[in-house]
Amino acid sequence: MNFILVALGSIPKYLDDCILQIKKTQKSSKIYLLTNKNTNYSNKNCKIIYVEKLKKTKEHDLFIKNSKLAKDNYRNFFWKHSIERLYYINNFLRKTNLTNVFHIENDVLLFQDLRIILKRIKSFNFACVRDDAKRVIGSLIFIKNRDVSNYIAKICNKYLNQNDMKILNQLDKKIKNSINLPVGENLDFIKNSKNYKKIRNIPFIFDAAAIGQFIDGPHRKKFIKRVFPKIKNLFSKNDGFINLDTKLKVSNWSIKWIDKKPYKQETNNLIPIANLHIHSKNLKRFKI
Repeated sequence: MNFILVALGSIPKYLDDCILQIKKTQKSSKIYLLTNKNTNYSNKNCKIIYVEKLKKTKEHDLFIKNSKLAKDNYRNFFWKHSIERLYYINNFLRKTNLTNVFHIENDVLLFQDLRIILKRIKSFNFACVRDDAKRVIGSLIFIKNRDVSNYIAKICNKYLNQNDMKILNQLDKKIKNSINLPVGENLDFIKNSKNYKKIRNIPFIFDAAAIGQFIDGPHRKKFIKRVFPKIKNLFSKNDGFINLDTKLKVSNWSIKWIDKKPYKQETNNLIPIANLHIHSKNLKRFKI
């Protein structure tokens, strides 16, 4: 398996924890980090690829030239970088021709060996995690090969001024033979998704954002409390964040920890949670 991470502009402090967790849980996998040369980042557990050395596609150039988000400097070009990662992944795959690629965000921790599900999803072109009918969270996505990545770049150009969650939603709809990974509840948008019957033999739950937010709260917690002071039930008793934008009712779940790994407790059954999107950025707290 191949894992690609992308860190544009700067290196987050928690990136080391993310990479080390991949190394521990994904045996014999290769880890690549696409980043800028001026970050001067080093890590023995991954191969570092400077994005400046990757040839940009015409789709990438078009995004930089015509997208309003590419020029929006909110939070040091947060929206630009969240979308541009898809173009850089495409640039890299065009150069290397890697297959069976997982991309995870830098604030994600993996807890289960994804080789177990690779056997079940490698026949698909694209796999993703959604928590709503209208958006897909890029916490974890699977890209079959370079051809699929080329198509992703072309679709991105059709939605130049939409954020990455909306673009990923369009990708899931338009890519032939895509799959939504299980999220722990049989919600209508999951049951009505393409290839739903084929995901029922996947033994894991995947976290788009809501599980990690509920367990350890959101990033910029004080800011959220200040901006939304009148919204009730926004935080749980343990100060975990209850994401109102998702249909998942994680606050009703019973989550157990066994050997430092999370599970959803159901009647006479424990379902492994494959990843947590640690929105608080406190990855050290949950490392294996």
